[in-house]
Amino acid sequence: MDIDVLVVGAGPTGLMMANQLHRRGVRTMIIDRHAGPTLQTRALAVQARTLEIYSHLGIVDRAVEMGKRATGANLWARGRRTARIPVGDIGQGLSPYPFLLVLGQDDNEMLLGQALRKQSADVYWSTELVGLAQHSDHVTAKLKQPDGTVRETTVGWVAGCDGARSSVRELSGIPFLGAPYEHVFFVADTRATGPMVPDEINVYLWSDGFHLVFPMRGADHWRIVGIVPPALRGKGDLTFDEVVPSMRQEAGTALTFQECTWFSTYRIHHRRAERFRDRRCFVLGDAAHIHSPVGGQGMNTGLQDSYNLAWKLALVVSGRASEDLLDSYASERVPVAQRLLSSTDRGFSVIVSNNGLARLFRTRILAKIMARAMHFERIRKAAFLTISQIGIEYRKSSLSENLPGLPDAAPRAGDRFPWLRLKFELNGPIEDLFQKLDDTRFNLILIGQPSRPHGTLGLDDMLRVHVVPSDPHNDRELERTRIPQPSFYLLRPDCYVGLAGTQLDADAAVRYVSERLKLRPPKLGRSSPRIESETSLEPV
Repeated sequence: MDIDVLVVGAGPTGLMMANQLHRRGVRTMIIDRHAGPTLQTRALAVQARTLEIYSHLGIVDRAVEMGKRATGANLWARGRRTARIPVGDIGQGLSPYPFLLVLGQDDNEMLLGQALRKQSADVYWSTELVGLAQHSDHVTAKLKQPDGTVRETTVGWVAGCDGARSSVRELSGIPFLGAPYEHVFFVADTRATGPMVPDEINVYLWSDGFHLVFPMRGADHWRIVGIVPPALRGKGDLTFDEVVPSMRQEAGTALTFQECTWFSTYRIHHRRAERFRDRRCFVLGDAAHIHSPVGGQGMNTGLQDSYNLAWKLALVVSGRASEDLLDSYASERVPVAQRLLSSTDRGFSVIVSNNGLARLFRTRILAKIMARAMHFERIRKAAFLTISQIGIEYRKSSLSENLPGLPDAAPRAGDRFPWLRLKFELNGPIEDLFQKLDDTRFNLILIGQPSRPHGTLGLDDMLRVHVVPSDPHNDRELERTRIPQPSFYLLRPDCYVGLAGTQLDADAAVRYVSERLKLRPPKLGRSSPRIESETSLEPV
């Protein structure tokens, strides 16, 4: 077989998938039909969960440096600022990155691409998937190369990260259920001055829609996303100058543009793939689900799709796990996509509704309610858990099991394990737990119980053990996150809890590994060298 996994699409989702597979020694090839990375993009929000994943890739510091922290969101209506919603570090204590980061998709792709190249891998640009034939143990893929010739290559699995017009989805015969919204959007990269609050997000709500104005790095640099006025929607050659009057009507005549370096219009769809897997082919990111930009969730959701699937696929490719493990990708991620589609659709409907009552609510009431609500800690926490995506859980997954005795209020199997700063040695330093977790392996956290011989629970070299000793500081951290003593948590490589309980029961843990994770003893002689490909294709 030429390669283990073919990743189709080199946007954020595909680059994340390729990075995670290469880190695990999986022979991976990533292709994209375009000539090179995108230069103009619409996605801007980078959520805390994404930054936590970036920390394991070694790119989080650069991402934070390049982006803008959103300290507040200012809501405007009828030319007046009606409210300021402080967002700042609203996730304090919940994540090492308790903020929303404004960073363009193009910059995210650049950072992910650099991480991939550090692993001696690169993207095969101008290479298009034009055919698929699935067999019981492999897939034959037809790739159109930069010179126009078509070459067949044999791959074990295919990860379709190729966007809303996914070739993988179409060639696999997976329906894309949903419809487009009637509204036409525009995005513009500008240099501008005006009433906008500097370095903060500015939201202009008007009777027929909204404009979102995001601060970007550099003086007076703003990215604007808005709805094209109804009178201009049918115009095929629309220019930025033609939408400026509608913005000034809402923001005031003080809004002045020095330049617009990029302008584009587009339609938003709300769609979901009927299934996320067809035998040896998977769809992820926009190939699996697309929705309105409300909440800044799209790019981040695709990145988490990849993070969820990559470790499972790596175990199957290495022969350590049964293919049944891969069924959990769809069972865990489809509900996430469905909830996201429903919530963004409801939010978008409120923002663009032509109903008179909805217009009144949008321009006169919404801002005041949101600003007042954010003064309450419980609401701030709930908002952060949702928007940051750290609140996503897989409690109903077949990979989640709680042993008897664990309190209901404690973190449960299927939850992202809480962020803690702990002492791992008596009289030792306080350390960030997330920095100690190895996300290429399973992590066992033992709390309030001695580290006793327990074998490897059937995980062998895939297990890392972290003992949390009794200490006043540790006791306060554990109480804050409602983690009981004693307790243990077996974390999956994506840092979600797989198995949880009080006193570690080694026999129960071994059963969990074999029956739920479907793991097998390692195969002697198996190796997965990091090679780009054994085909004659060359990265462009």
